[in-house]
Amino acid sequence: MRAGAESLPHGARISGGILLVHPYFLGLGKVPSEDSDPVMAENVVKMWRVVRTGTTGVDDPWINPLAAGAPSMEGLACGRVLMCLAETDVCRDRGRAYCEGLRASGWAGEVEVLEVAGQGHCFHLGNFACDDAVRQDEVISRFLNL
Repeated sequence: MRAGAESLPHGARISGGILLVHPYFLGLGKVPSEDSDPVMAENVVKMWRVVRTGTTGVDDPWINPLAAGAPSMEGLACGRVLMCLAETDVCRDRGRAYCEGLRASGWAGEVEVLEVAGQGHCFHLGNFACDDAVRQDEVISRFLNL
C-alpha cells in the first residue's frame, strides 16, 4: 500500500502484479472457513500475537487490510492481483473478503482468484508434485509471465 502512496526509491515501480498464495489475514468476527478447523483458527490468532508483539489485535491493519484505519486499497500500486486459495484453509474466507474489498475500493486493476477444491493451507508445500499443486503452479507461472 505504501508503494501506491509514496514514491519508491530510484524511480522503481511495480509493473506486474501481486501474487498472494494462501494469505494469512485475520479480523474480528468469525468467518465460515474458520469452522473447518477451530483449533487451527485459534492458533493462527495466537501466532499473530507472537509475530507482531504490541499488535492491536486481529483488526490491526498489518494483518487485516479491511480493518478501520487501514490504508485505502484503491491505491494499490499494481494492475493485477492473483489470489490462490485452498478450500479447507481456515484463512480462505479472509482471502475472499480481501478480493471483494479490493474490487469495491475503486482500485482499477484486475483480480483473479484460484481456489483449489479439497485442499488445505499450503498443501503444495507438503506434496508439490500432486495434480492440484502442479495446476496451481501453472496458474502462478502464467500470471507471472504475462
